[in-house]
Amino acid sequence: MTNGQSPFSIPVTPSVSAPQRQRIQALIQQALTFQTRGQLHEAEQILLQVLAVDASEPDALQLMGLIAKRNGKLDLAEQLLRRSLVVNSRQPHVNYNLGNLLKDTGRPAEALPFYEKAILYKADYAEAYSNRAECLTILAGADAANARSLLETALPLYRRALQLQPDFVGARVGLAEAYLQLDEPQRAEEVLRAGLTRLPNDFYLNNSLGTALRRQQRFEEAAPHLKRAAERAPDRWQIWLNLGNTFLALGQMDDAIICFKKVVVLDPANYAAQSALNQALWETGQHTQLLNSYEWAKERKPNDPELLKMAAEAYILFGRHEEAEANIAAVAALEPDAPALPRLRTTLLLAQQRVEEALEAARQGLVAAPDDQLLLHRVAESALRLNRPAEALEAAHRLDAVARDSQFAAAFQATAHRLLDQPDPRGLYDYDRFIQSIDLAPPAGYADLAAFHADLMTALDAQHVATHEPIEQTLRNGTQTRENLFTRVGVAPAIQALRDSILAATHRYIAALPDDAGHPFLRRKGQSLVWAGSWSARLRDQGYHTNHIHPEGWISGCYYVDMPDVVKDAEGKQGWITFGAFAQGTGATLPWERAIQPRPGLLVLFPSYMWHGTIPFHSEQTRTTVAFDIGGRT
Repeated sequence: MTNGQSPFSIPVTPSVSAPQRQRIQALIQQALTFQTRGQLHEAEQILLQVLAVDASEPDALQLMGLIAKRNGKLDLAEQLLRRSLVVNSRQPHVNYNLGNLLKDTGRPAEALPFYEKAILYKADYAEAYSNRAECLTILAGADAANARSLLETALPLYRRALQLQPDFVGARVGLAEAYLQLDEPQRAEEVLRAGLTRLPNDFYLNNSLGTALRRQQRFEEAAPHLKRAAERAPDRWQIWLNLGNTFLALGQMDDAIICFKKVVVLDPANYAAQSALNQALWETGQHTQLLNSYEWAKERKPNDPELLKMAAEAYILFGRHEEAEANIAAVAALEPDAPALPRLRTTLLLAQQRVEEALEAARQGLVAAPDDQLLLHRVAESALRLNRPAEALEAAHRLDAVARDSQFAAAFQATAHRLLDQPDPRGLYDYDRFIQSIDLAPPAGYADLAAFHADLMTALDAQHVATHEPIEQTLRNGTQTRENLFTRVGVAPAIQALRDSILAATHRYIAALPDDAGHPFLRRKGQSLVWAGSWSARLRDQGYHTNHIHPEGWISGCYYVDMPDVVKDAEGKQGWITFGAFAQGTGATLPWERAIQPRPGLLVLFPSYMWHGTIPFHSEQTRTTVAFDIGGRT
């Protein structure tokens, strides 16, 4: 607007003559031409002339609204569009544009009725169908309880948009995304392949198909589509991130690193890319480049608090505590009340073995956020390490209340009772009842275990491409495979056979468990099983697993494939798996209570909340296992 004026301050003309009306229409067409060319100031000046004659001219009001939106004046844009609809509510394009503004400003629920009106007044309005469906999809992502209903309402809207415009890429990608949210990646794939028959080089469709194939663990098929998308749209960081993660899954680490670097150049504060890049550099031994990407990004975005937070996390993870402190201080200067600050501080203090200070920092954080799961976790962990089991038990109960099925809550409770020298009232660590060792027979088609393991080792060798252990895992002196080993499509037959054998054994294990609706482990018996994770670990000389639990699982297990000879020594117990030991850096510790001697073909099943680890071994031979987490889904 000029001179601070709003069109609402212009008096409404009682009546407009026919010549004036013709003049108004000519001016609106002229303004529309300027607007289409991007000459917004010129268009605005012409529209002000219109509104000086007729302050209620609906087309002029809505065009002024669109100009205000383009200029970032969103509140004014909304006022103008609403004013246009007050004058004439039956304008489909104005209802549509107001819906877009509301959607784009994070108000999808408010946008819905305007898209409905746009469709009411223009039954073939494909964009309105698609955007209404998009709003429902957005709402589904924030409302788990009603997500399925919202998504199922969105599906026919997307389909209608595609009936009207078969080459409407946005609607096709939206429909595929809705199917992915419904956990139906095959149907998403069908929708996208149909679009690619018409538009084979469209980067949106290729990227979305790559995503759908990745969801099915079909990485070899996903890669060509993602490469094509990256060639067509090299400035889209989302495509490079998808492609980088696909290369990781395929073991092509150097290619993955190149992709993640491209993401960081395009989007310096991209958490996923920064994290994946530096972990890949670590695992491939390129340690001189570690964390350089964060410093490069901070030079370009020095006052970005989100970038500083992720940098602090990374420096803690890689043990560079002084730099972590500097980044946390920078966050505090920009956002003194940032909810992330107590989490970062307590995590750093624990890493520095300053446990008393960590406990106090977590307590202070809980004053402002009493249900913060990470802070409750830190209080329980710190209190246990300080040998204050009563405080740890109280925090663990609070964690259990806000995070149902939290494996850490159960582990902390059992450990606290043990430090208190009390019986565990719920029998969480009933080793005799809950740990089961099973010798699996060779799968059908194999003469003996040796033949099966020869094929299995060949398949696993192809997956162990790193030279260092993952920095964020519990493995020391070894390597670990990526992605979910058992859910990949086209995985080696030996891995498929092992998966089927383990699943059958797990069903037998569950069937033998007693029913107990009040027990954190047993109450989940009726749930359907899902592979929450599966991977292979290979330990070298002096390798071991630190004592840990599996927070993503319900039932965890380990299958022993190839063992060093030293595990046969029952006295030294080198390379044996242990249960019950609590040792998290300095402070209180508890020794292991159960140890199991591994041997090829042995499967060990146990609750995911049980502390377990591995006794280090000394041998030139490696120790290869396949481990997994099974989750339950109601």
